[in-house]
Amino acid sequence: MPGYNLSDKPEEISSYSMPHLMEDVKQLIEAFAYTYPQYVKKLVMFDAPHPYTFIRELAENPAQREASSYMSFFQQSNSQDELLANNSEKLRNMLTEPGIKKGYLTKEEAKYVEAWNQPNAMKSMLNYYRASSLYPFEERVRKPVALPHKVFQSPTLIVWGNADEAFENSNLDGIEEYVPNVTIHRLDGVGHAPQHEQPQKVNEFMRDFLSK
Repeated sequence: MPGYNLSDKPEEISSYSMPHLMEDVKQLIEAFAYTYPQYVKKLVMFDAPHPYTFIRELAENPAQREASSYMSFFQQSNSQDELLANNSEKLRNMLTEPGIKKGYLTKEEAKYVEAWNQPNAMKSMLNYYRASSLYPFEERVRKPVALPHKVFQSPTLIVWGNADEAFENSNLDGIEEYVPNVTIHRLDGVGHAPQHEQPQKVNEFMRDFLSK
């Protein structure tokens, strides 16, 4: 992904917009599946709601707006300075310290901090949020996201942590309207990255899903 760690770091925020990224790569990432479904035989997602259910929750669910308020902060022009201050203290509290407490991160924290502090890396990483069409939610309610394909027909597996701090569980309500061939596995007590917290279970779910 452009901007992360040692990868290229374009200056223009438009370089981090989804249309630009989809021109670079038309496979793999979930958003590409919604735009280029013919490239995707099966889709596996971890704690990622459908854009339409996410927009709905932003518009109707105060809890989701609160959970997504960090996006507004990330979009501020100087947010990278605050996130990297005091040896990336705020980022470590948000991302790595919880993993260390739960036991799925140990000595890897220093590698994250090193990656965040590569020249212009944090600014570039935050440009994904600055280029996002999903926030602020007020603008998206007035001008909703229009996907080229409303319904994604390929078999889809969603592995979902029920304790995700970023997405309310209600994001899954009604997702069958947009992804009719969906299998959902919920993991109680698991947060935003089930592949980190419960890798064995996640691998079992994926092997079973992909082998059918």
